[in-house]
Amino acid sequence: MAAGFGVAAGDLTKVAGQYESHGADIITLKTSLTPGVGAGQVGRHFHGTEGKYKSYFDRLQASVETYGKEANNIATRLKDVAKSYEQNEANTSAQFKG
Repeated sequence: MAAGFGVAAGDLTKVAGQYESHGADIITLKTSLTPGVGAGQVGRHFHGTEGKYKSYFDRLQASVETYGKEANNIATRLKDVAKSYEQNEANTSAQFKG
């Protein structure tokens, strides 16, 4: 257990791994977000809105991908914090050895 902050570097690394895993899952989910309705199901009145409908799904897919990538970015930052914290703890403990 880390002395100063109440969290160990290993705990941060573990959480970072969870963020990475979830980020990858979210990015993979993007491909399943496709419109399931088209002119064949709705009829001729759908032709005027088909492009707009598709553009909404395109934006949704892009947003989901961005969200997944941001989860991965958080994981990277958590790993950096864990590494820095571990180094600072090692340096500090070396200064106070009696």
